[in-house]
Amino acid sequence: MKTKNARRILRFIFHLLSFIFFVACFSRSELTPRRAFTVAQLDHRIYAIGGWNGQATQLNVVETLDPQTLQVQSAPTLNIARSQHASVVADNAIWVVGGWSAERGLVSAVEIFSPQTNSWRIATHLPTPRREPAAALLGRRIIVAGGFDGVNDGDLDGYLDVVEAYDLDAQQWHTLARLRAPRRGLTMIAFENLLYAIGGYVAGDGYLNTVERYDPDQEAWQTLDWKITPRTWTATVVAENSILILGGFNRTGFLGLVERVDPRTGKICNPAPLRVPRSWFAAISTGNRVLTLGGEEAGRIGNTIEWIAVECVK
Repeated sequence: MKTKNARRILRFIFHLLSFIFFVACFSRSELTPRRAFTVAQLDHRIYAIGGWNGQATQLNVVETLDPQTLQVQSAPTLNIARSQHASVVADNAIWVVGGWSAERGLVSAVEIFSPQTNSWRIATHLPTPRREPAAALLGRRIIVAGGFDGVNDGDLDGYLDVVEAYDLDAQQWHTLARLRAPRRGLTMIAFENLLYAIGGYVAGDGYLNTVERYDPDQEAWQTLDWKITPRTWTATVVAENSILILGGFNRTGFLGLVERVDPRTGKICNPAPLRVPRSWFAAISTGNRVLTLGGEEAGRIGNTIEWIAVECVK
């Protein structure tokens, strides 16, 4: 009996040490520093996808975070390293759209990740390859708007007003009404079956405070008179029936500004600013708080993880 108990104890110790080794190897408390990446939440995990860390090429790195502990774990890598892309969650999968690769140029391949297969695969190709587009899920369609496919910043023809939609049921792309304002570095978000395309940049006009709303019933974009701050490379989320516009960049530099907009009225108030002003970072709403990750700060590409309260400062 004593021998059996001793063996059980030894087996338990062996498995415990194996688990500790696994955690030490594959879990850590820091996110890989990066900018121009995206995040998505799936099955109670937050995925940080792709981006750039200042090295020669883009990242295919994908990491997950537990929203409670913020513990970071490695996840299966992208097939194509990319930054300046967009992502959405649809049909219990993450869809990564567009972007830039130093090795491939503009990326057309759309990759999807399913927790059932625990792998990435190329599902389709974006008809208009581009970097810095915006994407959102509207009903059963993934909408991709704006972006840039030019040679350099001064290439005015490279700033896109193209809007394309992928029908999840038909598995086909089709073209929607064009944006009124061509731009790159915009964000887009769905709210009450309407789309809002916010901010961005275009050579000549510079940093934009342009907001356009798309009504799928009218199949048209309408320009809204929101008095938001001009900026690009922001993060935008929906929280507590409002749209939050966080951080970004404009002619004054990196921004910590947070604007909370009631999309029904356009009324704006300001929650507390980001502790670390930055652009090209990512954010995700988790109830009455917003989790912000990574991005470019003054002087560095960082891995800052910061919670933001959505309540406005009186």
